[in-house]
Amino acid sequence: MPARLTRVRLFAGCALLALAIGGLSASIPAIASAEPAGRAPIAAVVQPVAARDQISVALRDVPRGTLQAPTPTATQDTPHAAPHVATLSPIAQKFFAAVRANFAQWDLNHDGRLTREEIEIAMQDARITGEAAAALAALKIGATKYENLTETRTFDLADIDDMERALRERRKLDANFIGYYAVGLKKLQETPRELFAQGLPHLTSIRQYFTADCYFLSAAGAVAETNPTALVRLITANQDGTFMVRFPGQPAVHVKAPTDAEIATYTAAKDGVWLSVLQKAYAEVRIRIEPKQAKTREPLDSVGFRLGSTEVMELFTGHASRAIRLGGENDKGVNAPMMAKVRTALSTAFRERRAVTASMSHHAYAITAYDAASDRVTVHNPYSVGGYETLPEGDKIERNGDGFFTISTAQLASSFFYVRVEQGVRVGS
Repeated sequence: MPARLTRVRLFAGCALLALAIGGLSASIPAIASAEPAGRAPIAAVVQPVAARDQISVALRDVPRGTLQAPTPTATQDTPHAAPHVATLSPIAQKFFAAVRANFAQWDLNHDGRLTREEIEIAMQDARITGEAAAALAALKIGATKYENLTETRTFDLADIDDMERALRERRKLDANFIGYYAVGLKKLQETPRELFAQGLPHLTSIRQYFTADCYFLSAAGAVAETNPTALVRLITANQDGTFMVRFPGQPAVHVKAPTDAEIATYTAAKDGVWLSVLQKAYAEVRIRIEPKQAKTREPLDSVGFRLGSTEVMELFTGHASRAIRLGGENDKGVNAPMMAKVRTALSTAFRERRAVTASMSHHAYAITAYDAASDRVTVHNPYSVGGYETLPEGDKIERNGDGFFTISTAQLASSFFYVRVEQGVRVGS
C-alpha cells in the first residue's frame, strides 16, 4: 500500500491545530489518521485536559507549605516598598541545592549553559538518581512546550539564582519548578522498580501527571482492565536489566530500564515499571514511523509531549480497532442509529473482554464497563483521582478516588467525540 498524506485536526485546549502526517504503513496502527469519511482524527488525537501547568491534582498529597509563596498584593500606601524576603520552604531549598550541586555535571560542554540536549542526555543517565533526578525532571518539565518540542528553554546558574530570588520575594515563577520537583520525588518513592510488582498490570496504578499521553494511558489501561496478560506477553526482561518489547507485527524493540529522571518526568505506574518500558518501546516505534515529526534527544518526548491516538491499542493487542463517531464531533448530534451502534458495540466488547476507549477534543479515557440494564457506562480518567468530571453541557459527574465515574450511554454519545473498540480480527486482516 503506497504511503498516504492525511490531513488531521489536533486539539489543544480551545485552539485548533492542523498538520499533515504521512508515510504510515498499512501494517502499523496510525498514530493520527483520518476517519473513513475524511473528517476528524480517529478516536482520539488528544492532549490532557489540564496540560502540565495545572499541577494541583498531582500535588494533592504533597505537604502544605512546600510550594512557592503567593504573589503579594501591592497597596496604594506602599507603592515602592521593598519586596518582602521570605524563607524558602525545605522542598525549595532541596531543589536549588540539587540543581547547583549537579549543574556542572549536566553541562556536558562546560559552557555555563544547560541546553535542551544536555538535559535530555542527562535524563537517560541511570547514575543520576533521587533528588538530583527529580531536580533534572523539574527543569525538563518546566522548560518543555508539548506543542513545540524544539523551543525548550536553556538555563544558566544566574537563571537559578533569579528563581530563588523570585521565591524569596514572593514572586511567582514562570513555571512551577518546585511543584514539579516535589511530584518527581513522590513518583520516585511510589514506583516499584520491578517490571510487574503485582504480577499483572492494573489500570488503577496509572497516574497521568504533566505529559500529553492520555491517548496512550487510556489505551493501555483499557487493555489492562480487560486482558492484562496481553500486556505481560509484550515484555521480556533480560538478565542485564534491559527489556525486549515485541509489539505484534513489529520488529522487537530493545530498551533500557527507565531512569529515575525519566520516571520523575513522565507518566509512571504504582505497580511497576511496565508502563514506562512500554512507552520507551513505543517511542522508538513512533520515531521510526513518523520520521518527519519533531523529536528530541530523549525518545520519550515522542510519547509524552506529543499528541497521539488511542488507536495505539492495536500495538498492544495485535487486533484491529473500530472508531465510532459520536455526537460531540457529529454536526448532526446524536441520533437513534448512532445510539444503537454504540450499545451493540459496547455489549459485544465487554462480553468478549475487548478494550474500549473514549475521547473528547482534549482528553482520552478508558471505558471499563457497560450495564445494558441501566444503559450506563463506567469511565476511567487516567488522572486517577477524585473530584468532578465536567461534561461539555456543564454536567458535573463525581469521580471516585481511583478516577472512575459513571454516565448514561446518552451522555457518552452526546459529550464525547469517539468510542474506539477492539475488534476480534488481527490488524491488517
